[in-house]
Amino acid sequence: MKNTNVAETVEDAAPTKPRLTERLQMLGIPDAELTPPVHFAVTTLLERLDDLGRELSRTKETLSEIERLVDVDCLAPIPNRRAFMRRLGWAIAMMERYNHPTSLLFFDLNDFKSINDTYGHAAGDLAIRHVSQILSSTLRESDFIARIGGDEFAIIMYYANEEAARKRGKKIADMVRATPMLFNGKPIALSTAFGYYSVKPGDDPEAALAATDMSMYVEKRRGKAGVAEAKA
Repeated sequence: MKNTNVAETVEDAAPTKPRLTERLQMLGIPDAELTPPVHFAVTTLLERLDDLGRELSRTKETLSEIERLVDVDCLAPIPNRRAFMRRLGWAIAMMERYNHPTSLLFFDLNDFKSINDTYGHAAGDLAIRHVSQILSSTLRESDFIARIGGDEFAIIMYYANEEAARKRGKKIADMVRATPMLFNGKPIALSTAFGYYSVKPGDDPEAALAATDMSMYVEKRRGKAGVAEAKA
């Protein structure tokens, strides 16, 4: 009676039997040993493995989505510093391997504190998103942008030397200056300082970003000195 029940259970699974039979044959179990109880036990095991495979696939998809969310900035819809540094490490490795120029751009929003103090933090948040949208609109398909922190942004430019990065930085800074943001129906003028750096073989990602940041501060001091001279 027991064997009959097993056989009936196996028979009930007839729609999937051809596929399972092929898998059983791949296991190398001799036909003589493939009794109904053995067939049932192995078939149940294979179905369980299928279930585990589907669960693993769903878990991988969930982990991928979590990692994607972790790499996205909390305020602007662009990657964050974590994602940028990982991509920069990869970009340096590719530059060293294929010997193609790679440059960095670094942007800092001028007088960001005064925006928060004058209009409130909601305006400051809007300014971050506004600038990120302008920067994103200028990207080539191969470029990579991220918000590094606060009011600072960076771009990796593949196949671009330092002069190309300087020209792009000026173009973007001009676009930001020419595109005021609207806050409560009122236009607010924004401006950015920018720095640029041509990545060198052997560069450490943090050091390369720091060099670009330093270039930005040099340009910012130069700009402030120019304004002071004009007022004098």
